[in-house]
Amino acid sequence: MPAVLAILAAGSSSRAGVDKVLADLGGHPVLGWSLQAGQVAGCFREIIIVAPPVNLAAVLAVTRGRESVRVIAGGATRTASSWAALDAAGDAEVIAVHDAARPFVPPSLFQRCVEIAERDGSAIAGLPLADTVRRANEAGAAREEIEREGLWAAQTPQVFRRGLLEKARAAAGDRSFSDDAAAVVAAGLSVKMVPGERRNLKITTLEDLGYARELVAKGLVGLPAWQVAR
Repeated sequence: MPAVLAILAAGSSSRAGVDKVLADLGGHPVLGWSLQAGQVAGCFREIIIVAPPVNLAAVLAVTRGRESVRVIAGGATRTASSWAALDAAGDAEVIAVHDAARPFVPPSLFQRCVEIAERDGSAIAGLPLADTVRRANEAGAAREEIEREGLWAAQTPQVFRRGLLEKARAAAGDRSFSDDAAAVVAAGLSVKMVPGERRNLKITTLEDLGYARELVAKGLVGLPAWQVAR
């Protein structure tokens, strides 16, 4: 089935205080890592990067020299950006959505999620919660413990057959969601969780960016397969 990867790079980066997807990470922009992994995976006919209108030129520069990569303007919300990617994907039967702020996604995770989505309709990378989870009040006082059995921390990629996303969009109206899986579930449809990777962390704050840089500096993670086009 024709598959397209949409990399969402249109976030505000307000918590990081910098444009996290264009920040340097081991000599390459954060966005370049996800783009590299998506191309190395070899299961996408095209990669669509959804970027803020004000950053289109900078994002285009990251894609220079790469084939089958397109940059489009994102919407005001994550959900709007996902729908824009869905429209741009043409007749692709499988759509994979990935956060540009998750630079260490391995190509094998893309491959696995696409394969499962082709068979089952969806595949959402995530990790079963291992830590104890407690609810707290506004003052930070610990309240009841939340049973973690069956709880997962969702990651990306999140991969869907086109029909699921079309149904989710039709049911969503003007509502926004935290991710694509939430939109699909809100439409009364099911999604399949797939074991993700612990290294597939999300860069949200400056502390996260510093930690990611430390992992690269120590050689604990590296760019997949071939050298990034500059």
